[in-house]
Amino acid sequence: AGDQNLFTSLYATLSQQLPREPMEWRRSYGRAPKMIHLESNFVQFKEELLPKEGNKALLTFPFLHIYWTECCDTEVYKTTVKDDITKWQNVLKAHSSVDWLIVVVESDAKKKNKTNILPRTSIVDKIRNDFCNKQSDRCVVLSDPLKDSSRSQESWNAFLTKLRTLLLMSFTKNLGKFEDDMRTLREKRTEPGWSFCEYFMVQEELAFVFEMLQQFEDALVQYDELDALFSQYVVNFGAGGECL
Repeated sequence: AGDQNLFTSLYATLSQQLPREPMEWRRSYGRAPKMIHLESNFVQFKEELLPKEGNKALLTFPFLHIYWTECCDTEVYKTTVKDDITKWQNVLKAHSSVDWLIVVVESDAKKKNKTNILPRTSIVDKIRNDFCNKQSDRCVVLSDPLKDSSRSQESWNAFLTKLRTLLLMSFTKNLGKFEDDMRTLREKRTEPGWSFCEYFMVQEELAFVFEMLQQFEDALVQYDELDALFSQYVVNFGAGGECL
């Protein structure tokens, strides 16, 4: 969300650098941590993309929402940017989406052309005060990202680390909820109207997720469980039971 032209100018560098460094992925239930490389698909913010109640999909809605701005003019912030961020956050709250990040891109060249910047505060401080409450880390600064300098590279590296961390946190949380919903669905398999085909699609999507993360053993576990479940239904059917 936010300044689409700004994001477009940074997209190539962002998509190229994001997967370079591996992240340690720690999950619950005593599972051993693993190193994974994160690749993300960035899409323009639209309310219809947000998950709705009862949506069992894991791959079709965005996990982390990012608002981009390079505003350094206090009047522009007061009259347009603040209102735009407010509307964006209200939509996220309406859909219970709590995983977001605001990126403020700072450019020395652009700052020099502005004269109405308050000396004791900055746009970043204003955004943090207006929107972040106790989550000040949800607003980050990206300094001269297209400039070839050590300061720019340090800023990029810090931003990428933050982005990877938030992406992994959000993904892990959504994955955990998906697995919980899947287990609840599986436990209802003895109830009338339960559909093996519907359940198959859910667990297969979980397998796809593990494949994308190159966690092939975890993906194989999902198919083994489906095979065992299907085999049980075949046995039940042969014994005169109902095969769904």
